[in-house]
Amino acid sequence: MVGVPGKYKGCNTCRARRVRCDNQRPSCRKCIDSSRVCGGYERPTTFIIGTIEDGGRCSSHPPRVVKSSKKGKAKKEDDRLELVPTEPLQPAWDDLISLSNFGKKHLVQIAALHTNLQAVVKDTDNDGGEGGGKFAFSSLPVYETPHVQPFQSEENFHLRSQALVHLSSSIDETQEEAMPTTENVCLFLYQHNFSVFFSNLPPWKDPTIQNDPIRRLGPEHFRTFPNHHFFVRVYRHSQITTALLNRTPSYLAEPQWITTPWELHPKSALDRLFDILVYLPNMLARADRVLAQDQTLARRLMAQDLLNNCLSLERQLDDWYASAGSAFWISEPDVANMGAQMPFADTFAFPDGAAATMFIYYWMALIVFYPYLERLCWIVLDPLLIEDAHGQGMMPHSHPQPQASIMALPSDPLKYGHVRELAANICRSLDFALAATVQPDLLAVPLFVVSEFYQHVGLGMDMHAAGDDMMGDGGVEVMWCEAFRERLRAKGRDILEVVGGKTWQDLASY
Repeated sequence: MVGVPGKYKGCNTCRARRVRCDNQRPSCRKCIDSSRVCGGYERPTTFIIGTIEDGGRCSSHPPRVVKSSKKGKAKKEDDRLELVPTEPLQPAWDDLISLSNFGKKHLVQIAALHTNLQAVVKDTDNDGGEGGGKFAFSSLPVYETPHVQPFQSEENFHLRSQALVHLSSSIDETQEEAMPTTENVCLFLYQHNFSVFFSNLPPWKDPTIQNDPIRRLGPEHFRTFPNHHFFVRVYRHSQITTALLNRTPSYLAEPQWITTPWELHPKSALDRLFDILVYLPNMLARADRVLAQDQTLARRLMAQDLLNNCLSLERQLDDWYASAGSAFWISEPDVANMGAQMPFADTFAFPDGAAATMFIYYWMALIVFYPYLERLCWIVLDPLLIEDAHGQGMMPHSHPQPQASIMALPSDPLKYGHVRELAANICRSLDFALAATVQPDLLAVPLFVVSEFYQHVGLGMDMHAAGDDMMGDGGVEVMWCEAFRERLRAKGRDILEVVGGKTWQDLASY
């Protein structure tokens, strides 16, 4: 019961006006002086009739909607994200990782897909939309394989990405020994060379750093999930392979970018392979400059110095291959798909998709690297051009080879001209890698390299010397590459169909 004498002793009029009352009775002086009717000192008595349902509120006040409030609060708590990898931390190339979200453990599959981010439309009316809750996609672009081509200009490499997560079940709710499923997914949608996004950036002292927001963030930013997984699985391999195709140096070769992002997460064999490949674009750029010069003594000395560096890199690749072991074998022939295997008699099998991917990239690097090594060897061995006695022109001259130059040459320079077997190894591995991967775009660059090789293999030229309309004797292999491109496209569309059928939460943007 309320209305009993309390702390405030003034009249009801002063109480309503929120002013101090002089408590003069029967009418206070303030009300009389201001020509107001004094409300007196009586308090109305009100009985509280409350129940559990209305939360004990007074009958003179509107009841609280208790149930809906609790439901909204529970829904908001369910949408919270604080994903932390559980110990022990795994390499980023593991497709399945264990994440904890506010004490609940989830087995999450990591996937990535190249897409047109401008064409992605979220359903903002679905469960919170872009306000931080869950959403679905109302429109997704049809998946197409990434357009892999060396740039025709000095355009810098750009990449944008959106990290999303779908959590459906936790390990506590299901059997921990159950087979992994795709119920929980961490997805990276990304697009590289999105130059329109970078066209309105303000001036910067170093435009190379400004044009690449990943470089501006620094390697320390990519030590923890999900930034680490984005850097390793999406950005790093895209940046290195783009530099490789364009034969331009990569800033990822700086020591801090090779070490700092892995201070918490261990490196896999594929990470260690990219640690070596990141130096290759710079060597190819140097080789292009040397090959463009006339055959002089200065050119030979530059070629010899570069050859020493290249041979050192080749030894690192050999050591990596020895440490990785021959972790692949010839699989049983698929009689039903013999037509898809032609012109290759058999295919390779691997322990998992990551193993298949790393050997594919190893063979791809050798296909690009070996022709340069071969040409550098012949520059060191070819006769020099010197001016004649009258200064009228250049003429061949047999210059004795320094002992150091002879020792620096590989034991079998001719092996660099035999890369067709490497291309066949890639083709024999692609179908296994495609079936095992949840990131099919990883195979786009190796497919491009072998397709280009087979287009020019019959011409006796390097990959960049012949015209696109010449097929050579690799015509059947080129047709196989185009057929595999269709299989890659189909895999990407299958993944996109799964993506479109789930609800997602934003995790991070890059």
